[in-house]
Amino acid sequence: MSEVVKGILRVVSSGLQIPTIIILILLILLTIFMLGTFFAELLTERKSLKLNIPKLVDELQGKSTSEMKDIIATSSLLTRQKTAVQELISRVTYPDDTREALARQLIADEESRYNRIIKITDLTARVAPMFGLMGTLIPLGPGLIALGEGDAATLSESLLIAFDTTVAGLISGAISYVVSGFRKGWYEEYMIGLETIMETVLDVQNTERRKALQQKKAADAAKAAQTGRTSGAPAASAQTAASAAQAQTAAPAASAQTAASAASAQTAAPAQAAPAARAQAAPAAQRPAARAQAAPAAQPASRNTVSMTREQLQQAAQAQPARAAQVTAKPTLAQATSKTIAGYDGQQLQAEVRAAEEAMRRSEEAAQAEAAIAKEMDQIRSLDELLESFAPTDGRN
Repeated sequence: MSEVVKGILRVVSSGLQIPTIIILILLILLTIFMLGTFFAELLTERKSLKLNIPKLVDELQGKSTSEMKDIIATSSLLTRQKTAVQELISRVTYPDDTREALARQLIADEESRYNRIIKITDLTARVAPMFGLMGTLIPLGPGLIALGEGDAATLSESLLIAFDTTVAGLISGAISYVVSGFRKGWYEEYMIGLETIMETVLDVQNTERRKALQQKKAADAAKAAQTGRTSGAPAASAQTAASAAQAQTAAPAASAQTAASAASAQTAAPAQAAPAARAQAAPAAQRPAARAQAAPAAQPASRNTVSMTREQLQQAAQAQPARAAQVTAKPTLAQATSKTIAGYDGQQLQAEVRAAEEAMRRSEEAAQAEAAIAKEMDQIRSLDELLESFAPTDGRN
């Protein structure tokens, strides 16, 4: 049973000798390729890389989007770094959180790329010595057997294969380890510089966005203030027009009051004076209409006009009791009828009846005129109070 197990292990180890040698050859080729890219990177990017991060940060301060793009394009950053930074700069209209997330994503992409490159050399540095050891141990079995049989040729061949595989594995591992060490330092420097530039771009853009927002708010406030001043002028014009209209309304009201006073005075006269009173009242009634037509072209009334209107109102109020007494002093139909008992004839009776009827009509007209005057007085009083509210408070008329 033991012989069978030993035979199986011998077959497995002998069968792994060729794959191990092939893998070592591939690792050697990969190491040569990585060594070539290492020297290419050293002679191109590293040789031309003369980046001064503090100076570049100073140049980016206070610059606009187009200016920052030009500075990054002419800087000593690597091509991929320039592309990543310009992509971030071009997204200036995005929200702050979105741009920060984009910056983290761009940095993560670059870091992932560098990690993939480093992983290849790290894997080679770890795996190559293992396969070199396998290539050393596998040929020693047949060599020891040949040594026991006295076959020096087979022994020498086995030892030669063992030494060759050991050397190949060690060389591949050593070269990969060195390349990986250098690249880790380089890529860490690249990432720190890229993160610094990204943070600077974000800070500059955020500052510019805040300034633009403040300027916009200031412009909106100035525009609103200008609009308020523009709308305030029509409001003042409307207020002036309202004052003028109120003053113009007060003037016809005063004229109407004068006409009503004249009508009340005419009521006390004999009935024969009625045609003359009507002739005088007609122009007085027409004058308010004419003034109402000329009101749009009239100028705003002054404080003196308001004072005169108030005096007229007071006179009309004082004249009301006198007119009421005159109206009550007129003969009535009952009085005229009672005179017939004293012996008046029919013609005198008819004259007295007509006079009484005319007096009643005039008393009704006087009462209506007094009601109109009271209404006009209330309107003028309210207009006077409104004018006083609009009048300036610094003592000027």
